[in-house]
Amino acid sequence: MQAVSRQPLVVLLAGDELTRCITTSCLEMSGYDVIGARTAGEVEALLLAPPGRRRVDVLVTDADVRDTVDGLSLADVARCLDPTVGVVYTARSPRRLESGSMVTGALCLRTPYHGHQLVALIAEILAAAPRTGLTLPADLDRAA
Repeated sequence: MQAVSRQPLVVLLAGDELTRCITTSCLEMSGYDVIGARTAGEVEALLLAPPGRRRVDVLVTDADVRDTVDGLSLADVARCLDPTVGVVYTARSPRRLESGSMVTGALCLRTPYHGHQLVALIAEILAAAPRTGLTLPADLDRAA
């Protein structure tokens, strides 16, 4: 029996609904499974879900989102739970993101961006290292 390969899972935090919808669509058309969220708190709840979960390959977080957990801190939470999760920060002014405030190996993309730019960064992250670890509840696994 041949093993079924699953598509990489991307969790997308975008405060703007239009950006979230367009970006989700672009990523799905590029072969990724995507879970979109409006607030960092929503993503944090997903990341802290109980065992029996699906692995998150890449977190795309809007550094400009201000919530109970902001977009920058969200990447720290994700990396505490899984040091191998890939991270892409999006920001209106990425030059303001100090390297000390970003997790190691994270990439940054200035907003507004084109979907193909984000797809390229995600592909770069996924090609750099195999992922093992952070998972989400099975009921959120669209490929299951």
